[in-house]
Amino acid sequence: MSGALAKLWLGFTFAMAFALASPAGFALEARLPVNAVPVGTMDELGKALFACWAPPVGTEGSEITFRFGLTAKGELRGKPLASYSVLTGSKERQRAFVEAALLALSRCTPVRMTEQFARVAASRVLILRFVSGERRA
Repeated sequence: MSGALAKLWLGFTFAMAFALASPAGFALEARLPVNAVPVGTMDELGKALFACWAPPVGTEGSEITFRFGLTAKGELRGKPLASYSVLTGSKERQRAFVEAALLALSRCTPVRMTEQFARVAASRVLILRFVSGERRA
């Protein structure tokens, strides 16, 4: 991806993250956690966050990596930052892929965590890679 195109997509990602985290976007604060059992490990956290991931059709080969934080209540802390991306297909398919990844984070938070693990997770920068065409466990 060229430097200019990468900057364009990074700007788009920030705009989408802002829209998802803003009151005009999705109502994040009113939702209950999607996972019934509190997560207690990083592996369980990853699985809980991927539970809402559904890559759009026609985006095979695309991937995006987000850096973000969670509060001790399992809510997104700030806006996710796209740190890497490879986007394939038409501009519409690329946009749909980025939107789906941000929507997955939005839908799966807040994450319900054990009290002990919440302290650990809230003190870390988390990195999550969304890939289309690759099966996630």
